[in-house]
Amino acid sequence: MAEIKPFRGLRYNPRKIADLSQVITQPYDKITPEMQAEYYKRHADNYVRLIFGREADRYQESYDFFNKWIAEGILIKDDEPALYPYTQTYKTEANPNPVTRTGFIAALRLHPYEDKVVLPHERTLKSAKEDRFSLFTKTLKNYEQVFMLYGDPGCTIEKLFAEPISQKPLMEATDDYGCIHRVWRVTDKAIIKKAQDVLSALPVMIADGHHRYETALALRDYLKERIPDAPADSAFNYRMVTLVNLFDPGLLVLPTHRFVIKLKTPFGEFERALHEYFDVKEVQKSELMNELKREASKHSFGLYSKNKTLLLVLKNQKIMDEIMADSSPEVKALDVSVLHMLVIEKLLAISKDEIESFIKYERYADKAMAAVDRGEFEMLFLMNPTRVDQVEAVSKAGEKMPQKSTDFYPKLVSGLVAFDVDPGERLSDS
Repeated sequence: MAEIKPFRGLRYNPRKIADLSQVITQPYDKITPEMQAEYYKRHADNYVRLIFGREADRYQESYDFFNKWIAEGILIKDDEPALYPYTQTYKTEANPNPVTRTGFIAALRLHPYEDKVVLPHERTLKSAKEDRFSLFTKTLKNYEQVFMLYGDPGCTIEKLFAEPISQKPLMEATDDYGCIHRVWRVTDKAIIKKAQDVLSALPVMIADGHHRYETALALRDYLKERIPDAPADSAFNYRMVTLVNLFDPGLLVLPTHRFVIKLKTPFGEFERALHEYFDVKEVQKSELMNELKREASKHSFGLYSKNKTLLLVLKNQKIMDEIMADSSPEVKALDVSVLHMLVIEKLLAISKDEIESFIKYERYADKAMAAVDRGEFEMLFLMNPTRVDQVEAVSKAGEKMPQKSTDFYPKLVSGLVAFDVDPGERLSDS
């Protein structure tokens, strides 16, 4: 099953960068133009220059800054291969008490999905993969992690890392959302071997970073074609990942709400069509999210427009058996499947190929409703979060959810550790 290796991490030199919080960023696909500008202004060596530059040729910009920072000692490479335990301590609006999610950073051997070692759960977009492939082929670096899950109810690896994590961390930073990120370095061969043994019996599941993982597969194939005699331990056969146990109490999934940019049919006609499949109830804007949570055990959605605030509850699950006859029960059981297949594709007549042109996404309900109030979007679908056990079930069934079905929180920040996949780089356990 899954094969992990320690690696020599690339990271900021603490002698050059006193406050790591000034140089870390959110993942590239979460960086808005405003955030990008703020990161550039915040620090001359901010990591955004590597992952999401603003020059006309952002890939060359990344390459140039990396080599400049290596030459100036701003970035350093660890002397010994290591696994990197990584904790994130965060609060949410729903829970003001600190919660900690624990994982570890490692190099994971790449497998195509058909091997059923690495399990996906979401569809990906071609444009995003092309962008990351251009960056990877230019830089030959994994600047960001792929977030992976594994299932170990005995929490063996957490117990292995308990003693190292009790020590002072190698690095610590606080992101713009108040989440505290701490990383340690473990070079003890006995601990590494035990962690490898646990993962060797398990598949792993992509929680976040499908585009990055698929781009790593494409880069591996690209380099293998050009270097056919490259050894099996070449670093480009691996991908830097953060692995978190499905049984970790800090694992949290937030909902991703859907904007509809424009309608193909009048709203009134769409609303009338909803009544055939849903119990439709008009509610107060201030009560919509509470009403939605109360109906979380059913297929339910909030629909918000300038003129209407509606709670939608599916009348009969059997309609999904008709619409998704070829899909597994695990996929049919998802709210996001009902929304995309029944509402977006059937009732709104927005095909899968048109999704990027008609649908946009937002994590926060209040921000989303405010955008509709400003007239930026026609309407909004508000969601309950997908449960972790549902994500696991879909992955194990070999199925995929629509894009943006899950939003694992908090995000793995960029700028903690990077991984060199240059063809000359080799991985070993020592």
